[in-house]
Amino acid sequence: RGGGGRGGRGGGGRGGHGHGHGGGAPGTQLYVGNLSFDTNWQDLKDFFSEYGDVQRADVMEGPDGRKKGFGIVRFFNKDDAEKAIKQCDGADLQGRNISVRLDHKAN
Repeated sequence: RGGGGRGGRGGGGRGGHGHGHGGGAPGTQLYVGNLSFDTNWQDLKDFFSEYGDVQRADVMEGPDGRKKGFGIVRFFNKDDAEKAIKQCDGADLQGRNISVRLDHKAN
């Protein structure tokens, strides 16, 4: 539970894998659901980078290292995040129609 190792509960802020320009800074975080279990943080970051400057991207994993099928993407700019929600909600990513919304737990 939460211990060290590879990201614990997928990390929020500073935990996890630290992909991007650091965590904990202001920004707008999105929840991305219905991800393929093959999708990794780099795939997520690359996909959303088309809509603005991505600060962080992470795919959540359980304690056993298996992906949970959802992730987070944090944008530096709120307008970019809102554009990504409008353009990406329902879009295809690696054969799955993803759901994208504001992450109310983080913002």
